[in-house]
Amino acid sequence: MQRLPLLSEIKRLRKKLDISQKKLGEELDIPQSTISRIENESIDPPYSKVKKIFEYLESERLARKKSKKHAKDIMTHQIISIKPSSSIRDAVELMNEYGYSQLPLLENQQNYGSITSKKIQKCITDNPEILGADVLLIKELPFPEVDEIWNVKDISDLLIRYSAVLVKDNQHNFVGIITDADFLKLTHNY
Repeated sequence: MQRLPLLSEIKRLRKKLDISQKKLGEELDIPQSTISRIENESIDPPYSKVKKIFEYLESERLARKKSKKHAKDIMTHQIISIKPSSSIRDAVELMNEYGYSQLPLLENQQNYGSITSKKIQKCITDNPEILGADVLLIKELPFPEVDEIWNVKDISDLLIRYSAVLVKDNQHNFVGIITDADFLKLTHNY
């Protein structure tokens, strides 16, 4: 019979896989509060529940390991971003210079949001004077952040909903960005 790891390993494994307690609970039909108590070792859970959690986490780990490409393999290393205090005109100039349709709003390793050419276009059409305003006036949601070791399948799922994904290293510094264009580069390998 295979022995299960210590209960204290659940939290470490879950965090390493970047799975929230809520998501784990939803996947396994276990209340989030129960997972929290198991991780804090404030309850003595049944063997069957612990086994179910570890089997799920291990299958996730193996599935992600099978993916040969990770964020660090496909990301664009140079992040062209704009500071939250910049003007919309500054954003337009950067987008034109680099041929990008979206930019993250970054400063001091903080993700303040994003700005897209579509939103700028709509705002300029409604009010051309807005070019001098701060980008914060028309900012959109921040791009999601992932670790360098995230597999491309999970990133692909994020890019269905977001126009870009920011990549962080293990010191939590931004080291790259991934867009649909980065995924298209993968087709050269197929």
